Amino acid sequence: MKLKKFSGLFILIGLIFVLAACGSSDTGNGSANGSANGAETSTEKKILRVGSSGIYPPFISVDANGKAQGYDVEVLELVGEALGYEIEWTFAEFSGIFGMLDAGQIDTVANLIAMTEQRREKYDFSTPYAYSGATLVVHEDNNDIKSIEDLKGKKVGVLLGNNLHQFLEEWNQANGNEIIITPYQDVSGTYNEVALGRLDAFIDVKITAASRIKDEGLPLKLYGEEYLINFDYGFPFVRSEENKEFLEAFSAEIQKLQEDGTLKKLSDKWSAIDVTIPHEK
Repeated sequence: MKLKKFSGLFILIGLIFVLAACGSSDTGNGSANGSANGAETSTEKKILRVGSSGIYPPFISVDANGKAQGYDVEVLELVGEALGYEIEWTFAEFSGIFGMLDAGQIDTVANLIAMTEQRREKYDFSTPYAYSGATLVVHEDNNDIKSIEDLKGKKVGVLLGNNLHQFLEEWNQANGNEIIITPYQDVSGTYNEVALGRLDAFIDVKITAASRIKDEGLPLKLYGEEYLINFDYGFPFVRSEENKEFLEAFSAEIQKLQEDGTLKKLSDKWSAIDVTIPHEK
């Protein structure tokens, strides 16, 4: 009787060792966090680490529960789902976002990033998922600002470090340095600054400006119909052989969303202007 008990115990211990050995051999070959930077297929859910300011509606903002929402967010979630990735968000001041990308702390950026020539020299971009351009936001009673030339002697707000800040600085330097450029860390209060007369104008993306003026009921308007400058928008990635294959698959999913009308539906949901129409060449 005792022999049977010991035999059963030895069999049970043997089974435990077999199961443990099987488990240790199925750890997968991906990186530690399964991120997009060269990660191979793993049994764990893969993670796409995305950086953002979190304060650029209607493309991205954070609700009362801390959940990211907006056009960029839904595009990324659909692409991530198709490729088997979960989105992991990191929020920081916009001026430091690209430094985080360079340091490998995030895999890409979701903040309506314009694919400028300067950025293309350093980063690889996904296929565009939005198209728009720069405009000027002025008070609804302001009829003096009808062109960029009219900004001379005026106080104009910009988002610190973004492509429109750079554009306005370069234009100003080439045209007499007469614009009083005032940088802000975020855009949360800048529209009110124009409404209160503390700024004469704010330079922003037209689709963002039109949506904010409409949604917030502010006494503001766009200076005119023409863009100051056109932009295509994509998701930037560090240029590397590791990212090349992933970026091709990522871009292919965005193209599918464009072709099947999903991007248009998301644009209608989030934006006052259709962001899915490419610029005429």
